[in-house]
Amino acid sequence: MKPQTRHNLLDKLRIGPWLILAIITTVVVGALYPHQLGVLLWSLTKLCWGAYLGYWIDRSIFPYARPDGFNPDRAPKERTLWELLMLRRALIIAGAILALGLGV
Repeated sequence: MKPQTRHNLLDKLRIGPWLILAIITTVVVGALYPHQLGVLLWSLTKLCWGAYLGYWIDRSIFPYARPDGFNPDRAPKERTLWELLMLRRALIIAGAILALGLGV
């Protein structure tokens, strides 16, 4: 059970370097251009809402064709289908992020 817990913890921390980079750049922007922090916060808010809405749009449009419902290791013939499902979800999320990022 220990290796499973360690694997889950490492999975959760794999985004750590990007989070650290985001915090560092936010501090730099705050130090150099404090009047831009509101714009940065608004941009990040739109990015997060786009990702959230894109995910839930995909789940609501395709409730029975979710990528986590297929295991490509169990059935190798489903591998292409699984890849297409992941690509579909990524495109919907990207479209939602672009729509919110460019539209408002």
